[in-house]
This record gives sequence, structure tokens and C-alpha cells, in this order.
Amino acid sequence: MMMDSRFNIFFLSNMMLEKGVWTLLDACHILKDRGYDFVCNFVGKWSDIGEEEFAAYLQKHRLEDVVVAHGAKYGNDKEMYWMQADLFILPTYNECFPLVLLEAMQHGVACIASHEGGIVDIIDEGETGYIVPMKDALALAEKVAYCMEHRDLCREMGRKGRMKFECEFTLQRFEERMCDILKKLV
Repeated sequence: MMMDSRFNIFFLSNMMLEKGVWTLLDACHILKDRGYDFVCNFVGKWSDIGEEEFAAYLQKHRLEDVVVAHGAKYGNDKEMYWMQADLFILPTYNECFPLVLLEAMQHGVACIASHEGGIVDIIDEGETGYIVPMKDALALAEKVAYCMEHRDLCREMGRKGRMKFECEFTLQRFEERMCDILKKLV
């Protein structure tokens, strides 16, 4: 994969309706129409949204030059996308506690996700990312545009996300909390 100097939006999940794929594509359409310079990389296994259906949407909305679907990636192949990401987006409709947001924070990437499940316990609004209303492509596009216009702030949110990950979500921290709970029970 070649390096791209455009603002890099990253989506990593199964290509499913409930993960907000169409919402993110609609937001990309809005951003392109407004003249923003970006690329949006979708990485994930094809599911109830198929490759042909996705490609047809891109063609219909003239997004082939800004949106790329890469299919499922694992290990080092996935790592390349994290290294290039300026912003991670998960506009999901159905989540409990999406670990992919922790993965984004571990990589120091700011996040935008929908207000669903435990997401509000992961993302600190305006500090490590933003939370947008579910299925609201316009609100999503506006937050992404803000991040594009304020790249230093976006990088700072990623840095703060990495710090939060280190303080709250590492395996060591989980083990410490589990020990504390068990000690209280004994």
C-alpha cells in the first residue's frame, strides 16, 4: 500500500449494515461534495454488505477516488492501515464495548463513533474523539471536517487516547482491577 498525503480516515470492522458502513459512505459523499481532500480506507470482511453493492454505491456517488475497500486484513497487513490513519471512525448501530476503539487508542488515533452501548465510556468527548448521533451522516461529516480543519487537535486527541489506553485498558491494568475486586470479596 502506498503512502497517501491526503487526510486518512480509517474504518475497521465487518462490512455490515449495523456497523454503519452506509452512514460513513454518506458522510464521505458530503465531504467530497464540500471539496475536502481525504481518503477513506475500509478494512473488513464482506458480510451483509457485498463487494459489488459497495462498488455500485461508490460509482453512483463518484467516490472511487476517495474511498477504497481493502477486504479483511490481519496482523502486519492491518498494522499498515493503523500507521497511516489520521482518524478512526465507527458509526455503529449495535455495540456493547467495541474493542476496535481501544485498538485505535492503542495506536494513538483519534476516534469518532456513534452514541451506542459502552462507547461513551471509551471516548472522552472532545478529548480523545467525538461521539455523534447514530445514523446521522451529516453530523459525522461535520465532525470529520472539523478534524480535517484542525489536524493538530486531531493528533492531540490521538495522543490523549493513547494515554487513556495506557492508564485504563492494558492487560496489566485489567489484572490490577481484577485483583482489587477479588481482594474486596475475600
